[in-house]
Amino acid sequence: MEGLPASVARRLQASAFGERAVAYLQIDAGLTLIGAGGHLETYGLTALRLGEPAAEQAVFLHGLLPLVETPYFLPSVELANGRAADLHFDLDADTVWLVLLDVTAERDAARRMQQKAYDMTLLQEREAQLNRRLEAANAALRATQRELEGSREALVRAHDRLQMQAAELAAWNKTLEERVAAQLGELERMARLKRFFAPALAELIVSSGNERILESHRRNIAVLFCDLRGFTSFAEAADPEEVISVLREYHDTLGVLVDKFEGTVERFTGDGLLVLFNDPLPCHDPSGTAVRMAVEMRTEVARLISKWGRYGHDLGFGVGIAHGYATLGCIGFRGRFQYSVTGTVANRASRLCDKALDGQILVDAKVYAEVQALAELDRLGEFELKGFRRPVQAFNVRRLTVNAGN
Repeated sequence: MEGLPASVARRLQASAFGERAVAYLQIDAGLTLIGAGGHLETYGLTALRLGEPAAEQAVFLHGLLPLVETPYFLPSVELANGRAADLHFDLDADTVWLVLLDVTAERDAARRMQQKAYDMTLLQEREAQLNRRLEAANAALRATQRELEGSREALVRAHDRLQMQAAELAAWNKTLEERVAAQLGELERMARLKRFFAPALAELIVSSGNERILESHRRNIAVLFCDLRGFTSFAEAADPEEVISVLREYHDTLGVLVDKFEGTVERFTGDGLLVLFNDPLPCHDPSGTAVRMAVEMRTEVARLISKWGRYGHDLGFGVGIAHGYATLGCIGFRGRFQYSVTGTVANRASRLCDKALDGQILVDAKVYAEVQALAELDRLGEFELKGFRRPVQAFNVRRLTVNAGN
């Protein structure tokens, strides 16, 4: 606002933030809190202590620090005191600035809309039950009409009752049509979800009657990232038809295994594939499931690589797996959605995949601790990974043990 009159600057600030509470945290390169201000009481942050680790005092920072890139924006994060805020990260020299902007009102409005959709679904079910009862009554009246054919007077009375019921049924049908028409926009929106999400996730959203499971949340997950070694060179030298043919066989093979192990595909990036375990579908052993799927992937892709080699294609296959907390939720625009993961665990899986040689499945220390009884692993030492300040321990999965199973 430098250079603007004070009154103009105040009006611009009021139009941008309105009644929203704004607070900020200042964090040094050692992830220590060195400054804080603004409406800290709105977010339950009045007890902050300068000079101590920031993530230990603000739990929503777990998994976000250190930052891989800035500036960074994380929308509508649920805080411990029941409020929601947009998180804006920026880096000035070695200092991270975090600005919290209250979006509780927008979150509450979205929840009300979801509840409205659920209520409308219940109303539709009740109306369908009433319609079935009216149809049954109509059938009973027609049976009564056949029984009373021998009596003119009885037939007239039955006819009158039938006409009355038919009029009532017609009135209810008209009401139902009007209400269904009013709900059509909402129902079409829910149907479109099946085109933008994996089948299991889409079915879960539609069966629950709302989209609350797509709201931003944190969860302990396993992330698997895999891609083909030498694919860039292959794609530059091969004809486009050959590239498409290889990718189609590759994706078909991996897709069958992802469905088998009930993983959630977060994204495709050409030959790269990122798969989540334990969100949004729960998984009792996410690291073990990811490792079992990776071993089957390695076996199946090895068959494809042998076949491709007969056509002169020199390709390999590598996998990276990491375990930890991440922020997950739905992102998108104008009806195009994607279920996305944010956090260092996804980056760690991707970087381990980058380091993997052909046929290697590299896992981090957390995955190693979970699967020692499941698989034979080699300790490879510490790797320097892009975007990580400290070296990361890596282990290679040689094979599953005899009792591993699926």
